[in-house]
Amino acid sequence: MLYIIFIVLLFSIVQASVSTFLSIALALPVAHFLYLYNFTGKRLVIALACTLCIMPTKLVALCVQLFFGTSGFVGIILAHLMLNIPLALYIISSTYEKLDITLIWLAADSGASSWQCYRDIIFPLLKPTIISIALLLFLLHFASFSIPLLLGSAIYHHTPEIMMYNMHSQGNSFFMFLFWLIRLLVIIPLFFAYNKYSHQKIKTSSAFYLTPKPRYKLFKNNPFWLIYGIFIFTITLGPLVSLLIKAVDTPVLQFFASLFSFFPDKTLGIPVSRVIFNSLLLAFVSGIGSVLMGFILGALEFALKNKVSKVIVSFLTISTFFVGSVGVGMLFAYLSYGKFISSFAIGVLCHMILNFPFAYRIIRAQMVLYHPDLHKTAQTFGVTFKRALLTIAVPFIFPALLCAFCISFGLSLTEVGAGSVLQGKIGLTMPMAIRIYRKSGDQHAVIGLSVILLFLVLCVTYLFSKEP
Repeated sequence: MLYIIFIVLLFSIVQASVSTFLSIALALPVAHFLYLYNFTGKRLVIALACTLCIMPTKLVALCVQLFFGTSGFVGIILAHLMLNIPLALYIISSTYEKLDITLIWLAADSGASSWQCYRDIIFPLLKPTIISIALLLFLLHFASFSIPLLLGSAIYHHTPEIMMYNMHSQGNSFFMFLFWLIRLLVIIPLFFAYNKYSHQKIKTSSAFYLTPKPRYKLFKNNPFWLIYGIFIFTITLGPLVSLLIKAVDTPVLQFFASLFSFFPDKTLGIPVSRVIFNSLLLAFVSGIGSVLMGFILGALEFALKNKVSKVIVSFLTISTFFVGSVGVGMLFAYLSYGKFISSFAIGVLCHMILNFPFAYRIIRAQMVLYHPDLHKTAQTFGVTFKRALLTIAVPFIFPALLCAFCISFGLSLTEVGAGSVLQGKIGLTMPMAIRIYRKSGDQHAVIGLSVILLFLVLCVTYLFSKEP
């Protein structure tokens, strides 16, 4: 078993390192291109990046198998790239939007070349963001569950999350706890390092927003950007296109038609429409709960003056990351044995615990921008505290609440780690149903339900990406 532990740990570190390096290295040129030029469809590219960020991992694994026809180490890396190149691109592009462009103007006026401007000015300004996103991606890849589980073909393709799940399934509590400790030894220092770099500020300027960008012209500007763009689109969107092409097969269309039937599915034992409704209801209720938890903790953090109390609140907001999705599923699986809580309530609570840290960070980021003087100024003009709260504070925070709900809703729809542990204890959801179809060999049903899940994720992304 010690040999297996070493192999699993070594593979997890290697695949996480390779996936992280390639994700950032491939995203950086695209982010720089978006910074340099305007072009038709630029907003669509950003929206697609948002969509791919929260795509279900089971769906990503299926797309990679359909398009590239590969699995194992290469398949795992390709799936991680499809999922996380857009995430790296989105975050780095957001940082580009805040760069102090006056520094670049001064360098260009002094005779510096484009490469010198990038090397000596832009890259150093991006460095804190690049380090923070590298740490975040490494954490996500190291704790990956569904992608290595579906595409891996040997023990050395497993991660600590998968081994925890396997040990739990076998009833081996000792080694399950051992793999959890190993996971913590890697995740804790990296998470605190990520928090350190993610809070670093960069030099910003409003000049960027006032400066029109040139449009990219194929026959005038460097054709490298077009070739590179096609390459990145092939890696990230090619697998998705192959899934959509497969969705027009007759058996898949027949599966879509079965959604309007109330007869039980022969594989699932219940109507597919009920599975979809259960997923949506679970995501909706847990999304509201995650937002409430995030808002309360954010408000508490600002209201509390005691340092110890602030530390306790901060620890609560990161505790889920330490336990992990599979670990949270195990904790709630124990609750289900006593039948003291209904299965639906267990599902809602589980997803709330998993998703409230994301909601908290989105809401807190908006709270930091709110200046208390706005509230006080309104009261000096005779406005009551309650009215000032409703007309100033709530509208200011509301876009963040909506954004947090959309993200929590999307994460609940696509969550698989805890769901794999709980299985039928929280009612059948779409990710669980896809897994059942996959085990039974019903590929057309897997594709059909995956397309439905993708459509719902796209709807969530649209709400998330709308300007407040």
